[in-house]
Amino acid sequence: MKLETIKTTILSVLVCLSIFLTWLIWNNQPNYEWLNLNDLSNISISKEKKVSQIVLPDKSVYHQNNMAYGTVQNGEVNRIMKELESWNFDIISTKRLSHNEINYLIMSNQRLVLEFPDDIPFNVYQNVFHFTNKKIPNANFDHIVVELKKGSKLVNRIYFISSKTNKVFEASTDQKKIQVFLTHLNQNLDVYDPYAAYTIKNNKKVFLPTNTPVMNQYNYAITDIEIDKFKKVLFRDPSFVKKVADEYTNGTSLLRTDDDHKVFSFVNPAENNELNHVDDHLFMKSIDFINQHSGWTDQFQYFEMNEKEHEVTFRLFKDGYPVFNEDGMADIQEYWGENEIYKYVRPYYLLSVDLPMKSNTVKLKSATQVISELKNDSSINMNNVEDIALGYSLKKDGDSSDILSFKPAWYYCYNGVWKVLGGGDKDGLE
Repeated sequence: MKLETIKTTILSVLVCLSIFLTWLIWNNQPNYEWLNLNDLSNISISKEKKVSQIVLPDKSVYHQNNMAYGTVQNGEVNRIMKELESWNFDIISTKRLSHNEINYLIMSNQRLVLEFPDDIPFNVYQNVFHFTNKKIPNANFDHIVVELKKGSKLVNRIYFISSKTNKVFEASTDQKKIQVFLTHLNQNLDVYDPYAAYTIKNNKKVFLPTNTPVMNQYNYAITDIEIDKFKKVLFRDPSFVKKVADEYTNGTSLLRTDDDHKVFSFVNPAENNELNHVDDHLFMKSIDFINQHSGWTDQFQYFEMNEKEHEVTFRLFKDGYPVFNEDGMADIQEYWGENEIYKYVRPYYLLSVDLPMKSNTVKLKSATQVISELKNDSSINMNNVEDIALGYSLKKDGDSSDILSFKPAWYYCYNGVWKVLGGGDKDGLE
């Protein structure tokens, strides 16, 4: 009897203790109301942008009377693209042409050519242009050629061209739209300059100004974007993030800042970047990712895509010209894993005040001089020159980290790397 009494007493104590501990748990839950994860998606760095504001041609070339006229002016490029957005495109054929045949398409009279900095997937521009086809090509393009002379059967031809694969996608559109477009084009010829074609790698034609370029140079004061905003966006639970020196980590992901150049890199090693397949949604994922935190600062535009590395780069543009900086201050890079961002590298400053300068114009070498200089450089094989362009070199102004200088320069793309003419080191990105 005594043993049974002891067992009953112990059991009663354990039951009471269990009830007491349960009561403690119910009534002493930590207060997580301050950690509203839904609010994190509403953090705004700067702006959201549409595809049509980010994925733009970097040059418009108009061919008439056996002459070429070109411009990179933002206003004209945007005007043209806005007009094309109102057209209907019906893709009627796909062909693979030779380099010479593509050059003929691009250089024929009464054609307007829109050049993009790199490949654009059709499925991205499906959100910009209206294609009447039920199914659009699973392919890319980097040129749009608009036929301006009157076509047959009240339609005109539009050619979407991939200079990498030599594929040409022929589309038709309403002839009336073309005639209105041509009228508007002729009304805006004052922003076009005489251009000439120069031959580079794979018999590709690059169109450059024939006159000696004169460009503005700038000094800008900048303001920092709080890193804390990016921390809240990039880490799933910012409350667990610890800061040591210039690094933020939650034990797995890492955000490292470069305060001298106002650039950070975020790495999420849990995502595997070594994928064996091409992601058809890579391009749109990259744009959507930045839009999710309104991360479009200043005038960043699409610049290049490396499908094998699952990488997309957006570059800062100034007055229609690309901006280059060897420390990453002029580009936003995204590397993707299977499902999420693997690596995100970008500046965290805003251009705020255009500072006055004693002399704000710079006269550069002519395109002919540039071509001659490249050909006469024994270290350069012209078969490896993939592009040539005017641009801006972005640097810190002296010892001040809060003032940036934009200096005009000629650039050339050599084996996938953009270099400044006359400079020994690369001044861009692969």
